[in-house]
Amino acid sequence: MNSISNVNIDLSGKVALITGGTRGIGKAIADRFLDAGASIILTGTKATEVEKLNAENTNPQGISYLQVDFTNEGSVTAFVAKIHEMGKIDVLVNNAGINKIAPNTETSNADFDLLNDVNVKGPYILCREVSKLMKANGYGRIVNVTSIWSAITRPGRSIYTTNKHAIAGLTKTLAIELAEHNILVNAVGPGFTLTELTATTNTPEELKKITDIIPIKRMAQPVEIANLVLYLGSELNSYLTGQNLIIDGGYTNV
Repeated sequence: MNSISNVNIDLSGKVALITGGTRGIGKAIADRFLDAGASIILTGTKATEVEKLNAENTNPQGISYLQVDFTNEGSVTAFVAKIHEMGKIDVLVNNAGINKIAPNTETSNADFDLLNDVNVKGPYILCREVSKLMKANGYGRIVNVTSIWSAITRPGRSIYTTNKHAIAGLTKTLAIELAEHNILVNAVGPGFTLTELTATTNTPEELKKITDIIPIKRMAQPVEIANLVLYLGSELNSYLTGQNLIIDGGYTNV
């Protein structure tokens, strides 16, 4: 798997804002952008967590952490103000997301509002505000992280699937609105990915059951998702826009 990371993409001088970049797929994305020479801004929900991350940061020139709680309107307003103060964001990766698995009849309005705030409203606001900076600078790349559940579904995912379809639709609309400003907008839909959370919340038997139905016969490594996001966020991508790219080892075709 080491060769997977040997993709030479130069993002020196670029600034990337990555939400949900402190763990899992988001951390892999952040690491790849940092490897490529970008300055990255990562988000955290809790102010105390963000303060701790900034205090322990050993690369303050390359990484900074900002607090935003997408369920809190005041927090989002303050975050947007900080974004506009920066004046330059070249790449936006909307990766933050939450899920609740339950039959539709056992969900509540509060469940819907919570997932919608984080999974849809947050990316919608960030795309809107960051694209204003990108338009002013004549350049931008936006990558929204969806899921295989934006293409297929399973019982218990009514809200999450609705959210991810919404982001796929937002991606398509923004792509045609922003193309003339040299801003390309795409989405990436990861399938089953072997993050630390996946490895610790499933038994070996459960992991084998999942991998057995994936044509490639294994889950994705987080870096494999990150490499696709990196490409879409770079100048190597000069023409691809408005797509929701499913990266799942063939799972959705079974």
